[in-house]
Amino acid sequence: MSGLAVFHADYAEHLRETLAALDAGIPTFLGNPQWGEAEMREAARQIPAGVRVAGKGPIPGGAEPCDWHLGWAGRIMIPSGGTGGRVKFIIHNADTLRVAALSLRDALVQRGFKPTLQCAIVTPPWHVSGLMPAIRARETSGAFAVLNGRFAPGEPLPDVTLPTTGTRIISLVPTQLTRLLGVAAGADWLRQFEVILLGGTSLPPALRNLIRTHRLPVYVTYGMTETAAACALCPPELIWSKAELCGSPLPDVSFQTANGLLQISTRALGRGVWPNLPLEQPYLTHDRGDVAPDGTIKVHGRADQVIFTGGEKVDPTRVEQALIVSGIISDIKVFGRPDATWGEAVTACVVGDASLEAALRLDAESLEPAARPKHYIFVSSLPTDERGKFDRMAALAKLKT
Repeated sequence: MSGLAVFHADYAEHLRETLAALDAGIPTFLGNPQWGEAEMREAARQIPAGVRVAGKGPIPGGAEPCDWHLGWAGRIMIPSGGTGGRVKFIIHNADTLRVAALSLRDALVQRGFKPTLQCAIVTPPWHVSGLMPAIRARETSGAFAVLNGRFAPGEPLPDVTLPTTGTRIISLVPTQLTRLLGVAAGADWLRQFEVILLGGTSLPPALRNLIRTHRLPVYVTYGMTETAAACALCPPELIWSKAELCGSPLPDVSFQTANGLLQISTRALGRGVWPNLPLEQPYLTHDRGDVAPDGTIKVHGRADQVIFTGGEKVDPTRVEQALIVSGIISDIKVFGRPDATWGEAVTACVVGDASLEAALRLDAESLEPAARPKHYIFVSSLPTDERGKFDRMAALAKLKT
């Protein structure tokens, strides 16, 4: 059993090869063709030698698990994170993906929608958010269509060829929705869909106001690669109101808390982390949150420092290391600045002179596009609070001036 690693840059081709392998029971790694050099090296280190690579990817050189020829048929390894050389593959299979797909279907049926899901795919299929719409369509006898999700200014909005029977769904990240609503015909184009799933990061206030103004059927999702995407939904009527947002668990999902962090119990939980680290029920997340007596959840943010920008995860430490190695600056702190378009914008607070910005932007080109700082703040020393910790508000105040 040689296995397959899919690295096609074309969304439709990536998805076609992935689904064919899943149907054939071939163990498959989903590769991100946009990974930087460090991520590609780490992927090559993890993926077993002899695995066939489809598309432009690294040459696998990893060791085979002891049961590679016995226990891996039908498994699919979906990357989570994938920045700063910290590639992690979550192990799923047809059963976990099916549970997740049907759980979302059942939640929508409870709200009066038809059970056949017709899904538009506008996010990369090497992410769980781009793979799961295809799985949902297949598991509910629906169809899926791969669309151009860049929604660049001046470009015509893509035609949607999905059947009009069933429930039409599109899954977006806030950056995409913001771009669509910045186009004159964007709101009307979105009304083709009965359900708009919005995930990837928190909901910026300005975007929430636009959703309210246009009365769009947006459901804010909470989920992750480990849970095969969405495991809780915040409905449109709550988004349209001025109430604090909360999410209702999908059928088959329950939440608890442990030391202020959310825990998830679901049959859609992945089988483990490649190659042999199990995922235990309930799954302890890195998200701070509360669970109400009725089971609904409120998410208060990440407990770690990962930046969520445009639906991508960025490790700030990796960005800091890439820029400090140049030797032209003495210290740096990278963090996420709230941004109406990106959710968070990667921001670098640099000890040095503003004349260095052009050189730093050039050095940042070694990073994947999502990780390149959008804003630079130049200071004589990093601002700290009374505890000696970096004071991001003080840094942002300097950016405004």
